[in-house]
Amino acid sequence: MVCVLPVGSYEQHGPHLPPTVDVEIAQYISKKVAEEVGGVALPPVVYTCSREHSGFKNTISVSCRVFIQYLEEVVTSAVEKCGVLIIVIGHGGVVDAVKVVEHEVNNQRGPRAYSINIWSYLKARDHAGTDETNIYLATGGRLVGEVAEICEGDVSLFGKAPVHYFSKSGVVGCLKPSEIDIEKGYEKLSKALEKILEDVKKFLTIHYTFSKRL
Repeated sequence: MVCVLPVGSYEQHGPHLPPTVDVEIAQYISKKVAEEVGGVALPPVVYTCSREHSGFKNTISVSCRVFIQYLEEVVTSAVEKCGVLIIVIGHGGVVDAVKVVEHEVNNQRGPRAYSINIWSYLKARDHAGTDETNIYLATGGRLVGEVAEICEGDVSLFGKAPVHYFSKSGVVGCLKPSEIDIEKGYEKLSKALEKILEDVKKFLTIHYTFSKRL
């Protein structure tokens, strides 16, 4: 059986989006992947390491060190029960942590876990800006506040300083009301899903080929 695990975060996404954006997008993509490969979409991992956003009140985070230990237990258990696990990463801040776990599990058990960083496919130019807002709305998400014109900081600053050092609003990049367009979100999602599914199926072929040798 193939299981698909969404991994997101509970972190601020500006004044207009809920803190569950990364979770909800990851869940949307996980469901699509599970449907395509005949798998099961698992409930999401919500509280992860988002310390870069800790200067904002609507963020709940754990240390990456603790998260890695916890996630390894989750992934190991899921692999034992499911056979193979696809991890859909909706929060860019945990990509490296998930990769550590993925490598550890696969080094012990063979090709059983495969992680997908959705943002390497979606190519959003911002955090809580126009691109991410369009993508989120296209998954069925909803606004929780006014969409105002904001341009603060740059996503290249992530990992170099806490977000509140370079963005008072929590938006990193540009949010432009005139460019909010759900159709653009659908377009990005459909293109990303096509490539994600191609890569997942390639991994599953490797997994099944390896399994036959045992």
